[in-house]
Amino acid sequence: MSTAVAAGVAVRADIQVSGRYLRDGTPVHLVRDPVAGKTFEIGVKEHFVLGRLDGVTSREEIAEAYGRMFGRSLGPAAWQQLIGLLAARGLIDGCPVPTADPPAVTRRNYLGGSRRLVSDATATTARLHRLFGFTFRGWFLVPAIAAILLTLVGVVWQAPALVADTVRVLDDPFALMAVATALWVTMGLHELGHGVVAHHFGGTVGEIGIRWQLPMVVMYCRVDDYLFLRTRRQRVTTASAGILVNLLLLLPVLPSWLLLPAGEPARALLGAFLLLGLAQAALFLLPLPPMDGYKMLAHSLGMLRYASGSRRFAGRALAALVGRGPGLGGYPRAARIAYSGYALGAAALVVCIVTVVALTAERAATAHFGPVAGAISAGLAVLVGMFFVVPRTSFTATRKPAAGRRGEVQK
Repeated sequence: MSTAVAAGVAVRADIQVSGRYLRDGTPVHLVRDPVAGKTFEIGVKEHFVLGRLDGVTSREEIAEAYGRMFGRSLGPAAWQQLIGLLAARGLIDGCPVPTADPPAVTRRNYLGGSRRLVSDATATTARLHRLFGFTFRGWFLVPAIAAILLTLVGVVWQAPALVADTVRVLDDPFALMAVATALWVTMGLHELGHGVVAHHFGGTVGEIGIRWQLPMVVMYCRVDDYLFLRTRRQRVTTASAGILVNLLLLLPVLPSWLLLPAGEPARALLGAFLLLGLAQAALFLLPLPPMDGYKMLAHSLGMLRYASGSRRFAGRALAALVGRGPGLGGYPRAARIAYSGYALGAAALVVCIVTVVALTAERAATAHFGPVAGAISAGLAVLVGMFFVVPRTSFTATRKPAAGRRGEVQK
């Protein structure tokens, strides 16, 4: 490709380019080809050039602006290499568009899998957005948030009675199953909340379905271009939408609970649903992957793969203490603060969660079966807690996106 021909090249109109993220201390941008379903990472220099490939700006103008920005010229060889790479990936207008990779052939697994619930997730989300569009208005949001705060105050005020009702439900398998089913339904609405808010900000919901890894069965709502929403505020708001849906669903529960007389079976069910529903919302707020609180934190800081990046930072910091490895010279000061803070905070949080789980299991088992059973239960609780709290399974793992991954890149 000659320089004269390349001077007026343009990026395809449907190509999506994200804002700036920080990955392992390095600023990066994401580029998504929605036709091929592939996403790539590029650096700030490539992003600078890519944003100026509009079919009008010449190579000389781009090279001049590049030199002013980065203090070095963009020579013909570098230009040809960059344009050739973009053309090979089908990102340049007029070049052949790569076809989407065929779905990977997986072995049948009855213990885990997924299934779509709707044929057109985008249309379904659009209908839900039209139906609940009023929830984005200030006249609804302000009173709703005030009502949520009043509900939290009421729960604290009525905590002893609510705890007593929850204990009653936990001792009744049928009542517990009813409350658990209601909470499972709210989890599905939680996922739809993410999709509706993403649609409101211009995102595309690619799939709505059920995913299972027995004994866990959950609903999911996949937003293909979630990382390409225009602003951090939009990404943080989308990540927090599910928790807000959970809290809104709980608003009528406390008044209903207060109106019922003490000892009424329905009152105990409502009390347990309210208390466990708030616990569920608090669980989603945890800043651990894949919880919404983690995504809110990562997006508010502009971090890509924040948890895994913090683990690598901690590993390099420990290696540097004993004089090994490359050290932390490649990390800017802000990244060092962000990664070290998360590594220490997440480790402390995991220890606290596992400790609480182990102590609770130990006391419950000791009260019913004796100290030996309590010690065994505590040990098992530590193992199970570490397995689920520290992400390991396909449900909770922080997947490492590679160039060309189909669908959505992990947040």
